Amino acid sequence: MSTQQIPPRAYVDSAHHENELNGLFRQSWIFAGLKLELQGNVHQGMRLGNKDILLQCDESGKPRAFLNVCSHRHARLCEPGKHRGYVRCPYHSWVYDKGGVPLSMPQKQAFPQVVAEPEKFRLHEFACETAGQFIFVRMSESGPSLRDYLGSQYGFLERASEGMDTVLDEFREDVAANWKVVIENALEGYHVPSVHSGTFMEVDGMSREKDAPRFFFDDARHSHLEHDANADWVARFQRMESRIGRWPWRFEHYTHHHIFPNLTVTSFMGYSFHVQRFDPTTAETSTVHSRTIGVAFEGGTEAGKKMMEHIYADGHAFTKKVFAEDGGICAKVQAGVRNATKLAVLGEGIEDRVRHFHHAYVAAQPIEGQE
Repeated sequence: MSTQQIPPRAYVDSAHHENELNGLFRQSWIFAGLKLELQGNVHQGMRLGNKDILLQCDESGKPRAFLNVCSHRHARLCEPGKHRGYVRCPYHSWVYDKGGVPLSMPQKQAFPQVVAEPEKFRLHEFACETAGQFIFVRMSESGPSLRDYLGSQYGFLERASEGMDTVLDEFREDVAANWKVVIENALEGYHVPSVHSGTFMEVDGMSREKDAPRFFFDDARHSHLEHDANADWVARFQRMESRIGRWPWRFEHYTHHHIFPNLTVTSFMGYSFHVQRFDPTTAETSTVHSRTIGVAFEGGTEAGKKMMEHIYADGHAFTKKVFAEDGGICAKVQAGVRNATKLAVLGEGIEDRVRHFHHAYVAAQPIEGQE
């Protein structure tokens, strides 16, 4: 591997932050949401990189991504979050169909050009593709297909999507740190004994037989790990199977996938998936959008359903506690990197995924003055 790393200034400089938004985040495929969240007559507003996006499915069920700006007088069409019904501009009540074409408007006789050729006034559209349930948007007009961009992660997302049927838990929280600080924290377990002594270190679901999990670097942009589950934990689920039923993809390990630049997908044994997007907001702040996605069980009982609800509730509480611990330490890292002058020292083996992220980042967002 090359020795290229991200210098400290890239975590704090506002001009570099703007270059990221106009470069890396424009050229990359950015995770936008899940198809199951757009079921019914729903559209969703969000910010990806430095663009306000409107996401909805067309009449065929294909997700489409549009600039969240009315073709008439440029009002923002909808606020962040989910909205039911057709897209309606709050300013003059122009209504758009599922393909982003003006459908109706008050006093339409005043706009003969729109009535004659409404397609010409379609909302500005961005590339939008899916891998299973996962919807991605690319702001750049040209670039690789989503399948080519994701590489081996495409198959993982398709497999993980099997049986996904509901959002069990969701929250958004601000973190006082650059998005790269938060991503790097998620990519290594070296900090766990110091930061998570009361959470991860007390969880008995992970096997302690090996010193480290298995790391996978099949793709230049993305990485993942697998850590075997504790044998007793696996046996527990086997004993419960007659009550809780079976789920579509059962594996006997914890897995953590980083999909460049700002998505992580994790799961323990496949009975739910934790999906997090790390949004850049300023050079020194970010927002984490966290979802826990449940999957369908077959052959379970009502008692088993209650057991899983208890497991999910414990998982939600655990996730929020870990997030608070990580948010606090990331703020401390940001306070330090603000004054740093040298490159970080990355440990062999224990921080290889951080190093891999640095290589992917520098390849996507060349840094001035660094070869």
